[in-house]
Amino acid sequence: MARAFISVPVPSEAVAHIRRLKRTQKGIRWTDLSQWHVTLCFFERCDIEEVGKRFSQIKANPVSAVFGPRVRVLGQNNLVIPVKGLSNMARQVQQAIHPHNSEENQFPFVGHLTLGRLKGVTQAEIENARIEGSFNVNELELVQSFLGSSAPTHKTVRRLLLPS
Repeated sequence: MARAFISVPVPSEAVAHIRRLKRTQKGIRWTDLSQWHVTLCFFERCDIEEVGKRFSQIKANPVSAVFGPRVRVLGQNNLVIPVKGLSNMARQVQQAIHPHNSEENQFPFVGHLTLGRLKGVTQAEIENARIEGSFNVNELELVQSFLGSSAPTHKTVRRLLLPS
């Protein structure tokens, strides 16, 4: 069984813009910017081959994602940038992957890019920092996640280009 997720990759122009945020505070486990993404669907344990087959069948159109306006804490310790414009796409992905699950049994989608996790501090200096932008979503990725002694590592299993 694998740990995996379906995500929207963040293009290099958006990464360059977000990189301007000061990410140096101790006590925060910062995510590696090469792994920045917006998760649409997460699998704690799955058959990666079966998910891959269903992933190939996803029907979704390109959209524009809007991030910001401010860095915030999601839940108890996730330092994130909100991302809007992906709710319908997340619903389409969920329906393709879990066609027999009703929406009432699923967690509500909250689009976000995780900057880091609070691991020794109760507040982040960059919380409420202003950051705004947008990017076009033209592809989806199926990514396998591997847990280790440090931060998780990711391997893209498949890409799905969306019709233009």
